Amino acid sequence: MKLEALLQKYDTIIQEEINIKEIDNLDSSIKVNKVFKPIGSKLSSKFGKDTGKVIQFGKQGNIKQGENNQVIVFDDQWNERSLDAWEYEIAYEGLEGDNIAIDNEIIAKLDLTMTPELIKEWVAREISRFLNQMRKDAKYNVDDKVHLAYQTESTYLIEIMTEFWSFFEDEALIKEISHNTRTPSGDILAEFTSDEQMILFALKR
Repeated sequence: MKLEALLQKYDTIIQEEINIKEIDNLDSSIKVNKVFKPIGSKLSSKFGKDTGKVIQFGKQGNIKQGENNQVIVFDDQWNERSLDAWEYEIAYEGLEGDNIAIDNEIIAKLDLTMTPELIKEWVAREISRFLNQMRKDAKYNVDDKVHLAYQTESTYLIEIMTEFWSFFEDEALIKEISHNTRTPSGDILAEFTSDEQMILFALKR
């Protein structure tokens, strides 16, 4: 199965396992040049005195991809010599930055731009972890579904609680969520702070 088909088939699993938002093709504006580099120490027994020439022509770019993972090195007269997969390395020119990883034929680049949507999702995940810690502190059973009440003056945090309510219900086993204008009551109370904005949570079994 081709790589593109594999990525499409296992798209959701990959996103969940490495915590990424989406998978897309590499930006077409990034110009990548694939380079095959003969490994001199593995060629001498095969090419003898011609090993130096094979390496030289390979460095000059007289090299192309063949079949069955082989590459072909050719001289100025187009005389060809085949290299097997273990006799060359693959490098890529034109890739810069710390957020790029390469493994054989696969190039992966992470876009770490934090959009407003991603920041909201990050805060929601932090809230979910906070609520689950509250559950542990309250010594609830693992499968106990609880009521959640919250109070905050932050319109931003209210937006997050509204937008991600189903996420909180699933991740923190919440069966009901209510927004209180006064201090909520429950088995346990705790304050969550994000970027100097505060929200008070109360859980009740």
